[in-house]
Amino acid sequence: MIEILKKYKVLLIIIAVLIMAFVGYSIFYPGGDEGSVLTSQNGNIKSGGGENELLILLINLRSITLSNSLFSDPAFNRLVDFGQKLIPEPVGRDNPFAPVGSDGI
Repeated sequence: MIEILKKYKVLLIIIAVLIMAFVGYSIFYPGGDEGSVLTSQNGNIKSGGGENELLILLINLRSITLSNSLFSDPAFNRLVDFGQKLIPEPVGRDNPFAPVGSDGI
């Protein structure tokens, strides 16, 4: 097995690079919207200008609903806040580019 890998080492590397290039290309340059995860149903509004796009966005935002049951979920209540308090630090010179000793100018 190791002898085969040594013998075809360059070929296997080229095949691996081609596979990675194909995967990268398919991720960053999808062919079309057939496999799109998100779909939009805009109704009667025709998208032609910037104003219509804003209206479409506002209509889509109105349809979003949030449930308060998330905050009563035991998994949410077990979350721990690892935040740190910010300690105010002293402010530097008024002009950091002025020569040292000319703070009064």
